[in-house]
Amino acid sequence: MMQGTEPVTLKHPPSAGMGMGGREEIRNPLRFFLWLTQTYGDIVQYRSSLEPAYLINHPDYIRHVLQANGQNYNKDTHLNKYILESLTGQGLLTSENPLWREQRRLIQPAFHRHSLPIFAELMQQAVGRTLARLGAAADEGRPINIAAEMMHLTLDIVTESLFGFDITEQAGEIGEAMNTMTTIGKPRHRKVRAAIDLLDGIVYDIINDRRRHPERHSDDLLTMLLDARYDDGSPMPDRQVRDEVMSLLVAGHETTANTLSWTWYLLDQNPDVVVQLEAEIDSVLDGRIPDVADFPRLVYTDKVIQEALRLYPSAWSLSRRALGDDEIGGYYIPAQSIIAMSPYTMHRHPAFWDEPERFDPERFTPERIAARPRFAYFPFGGGARQCIGNNFAIMESLIIIPAIAGCYRLRRVSAEPVEEHALVTLRPRDGIQVFVERRH
Repeated sequence: MMQGTEPVTLKHPPSAGMGMGGREEIRNPLRFFLWLTQTYGDIVQYRSSLEPAYLINHPDYIRHVLQANGQNYNKDTHLNKYILESLTGQGLLTSENPLWREQRRLIQPAFHRHSLPIFAELMQQAVGRTLARLGAAADEGRPINIAAEMMHLTLDIVTESLFGFDITEQAGEIGEAMNTMTTIGKPRHRKVRAAIDLLDGIVYDIINDRRRHPERHSDDLLTMLLDARYDDGSPMPDRQVRDEVMSLLVAGHETTANTLSWTWYLLDQNPDVVVQLEAEIDSVLDGRIPDVADFPRLVYTDKVIQEALRLYPSAWSLSRRALGDDEIGGYYIPAQSIIAMSPYTMHRHPAFWDEPERFDPERFTPERIAARPRFAYFPFGGGARQCIGNNFAIMESLIIIPAIAGCYRLRRVSAEPVEEHALVTLRPRDGIQVFVERRH
């Protein structure tokens, strides 16, 4: 609360009426959030499934909660504690200080920009295996679910690059377990419990094998976790290592796979963008899988990725709990309030985005980026709790999209719109069926 300002003198945010009615928040939370902001403005109180919440939808308000007054907000919300914590334990996604600060300090070096190039070769190898699968589909003329293929690819990358684990033999069951965890979203559901038990067994086997044979790996994240020491000299307990591995498995493959899937969907609908994208790829790469050295010249590719993240941010909703009374935009926010922020909604705010539903990579020229408020665009969150793997994810996309688009065109089987499925992450419901066509 601002010094000298009594709570009673502040306005209260408007409260949403029934409006869309019934259980629209559950049926289509994306459209519900859009309706709230279009009807009531940039801050509105609404009834969530468990308790009242405030949806904020202005860059200044979001900056206040995530950055300027971030110490007044934690992640003790239903989404973070009931759903995510049941899957990932006390990993980086859900833990609070002082544990979170210590774990972030230990893990951060693996995601520094200067550390990322060591992962490039592993990413290239994984993409090469995907290209072979796509080539087989093209030769046979059979459709594939490109969303499932992207899940396979990003899981391959994150397990090999971060944990030195080859998923080839267990790819099917790992992928199915991850899918069950994130789509059902009910921690006590028997299928979710079975999926967690299966993944726990695999993760603990990896940890135990690494402890027995530390000489086999020396520079991946798992080794860093096992070698890490707290200030008192004690090692990280196996349970905490498990939680961090599980957090990075969930966050490290699911979100990027969704971004890639939505990118292919958008490209299929925008052939003019494809023409420009292919021209850049052909000029820069000439048939190669890109490396880190190619990134500065993949300018248009990067714009395509950023625009896909704008329209379909995988982390479509963030939530925080206020520890003390606060003021946001002149409105009184009492302690213990839930604050909801939606990149999906913010990225469609007409005050900051012209024709917000249109796919236009040119929104991400340096000049247009500089003209927008920082938190008009926040696909990876912001502030101290910004996603630790944001650079890793962009690097993956800058390798994967040019590698595939340089060789193939992906044509959707049906022209029907793909339905958005907003659960823990924003997925294409039922995947995206495409035919694979060779370009050359």
